[in-house]
Amino acid sequence: MTDQQFSKLQLCLVTFSIIIGIVGILHGSAEVLKGPMMVESHSVEALPVDWPNSSFYSLTRGSPVFSLLTGIPFFALGLLAISASITLIVSAITLMKVDYFGLGLFFLLSLGVFLFGAGRGTPVAISLPVLIVCGIALLNQTKKSRSDLNKRRILLFFNLSYWAHIISWVLFFPGLFILSFYQEIPFWLFLVAFMSMPFSSLGSLIFGFMHDRTA
Repeated sequence: MTDQQFSKLQLCLVTFSIIIGIVGILHGSAEVLKGPMMVESHSVEALPVDWPNSSFYSLTRGSPVFSLLTGIPFFALGLLAISASITLIVSAITLMKVDYFGLGLFFLLSLGVFLFGAGRGTPVAISLPVLIVCGIALLNQTKKSRSDLNKRRILLFFNLSYWAHIISWVLFFPGLFILSFYQEIPFWLFLVAFMSMPFSSLGSLIFGFMHDRTA
């Protein structure tokens, strides 16, 4: 795909990689707080029990993650998670484009984030749609003519979806995190923040794909 520097899919790829990396760093930091406690299974809770408080811990169910490695201290798993996440962020900023190399790198680093305790839901729910939509974009580079009105609509829906995704993460963290220190988190608010993430990311990718295909 040519001229990807300013494409909307390029923006999604970089932005979502950074978000996955930030979430991974948060998971890893929580795991470091668990210290020398040993990782005993592949499915573990990243957060220490009732940390930072029972409200946030209960709603997130301890932020479950997957760990390829067992029999190691949680602080070691946390450092691995942080390292994988930082690598993803730096690579997104410096190397990633919507081409075969960029998507291959994104896949490998997202897999590393998943395998080394930096998140379970986020790398899957965000990474898979990114790989699918960007892969389709690489295979289908035919441009489509659209009216000016349709161009404006596509751009509007892209911007709404893109910023809705970012706002949903800000609402979740630090929004709900801070709120949990003052009151019980309303379940409906948690559900809105949580459920809007996959829908808004998918919307961003679809409308980004349509925007980039426009002649």
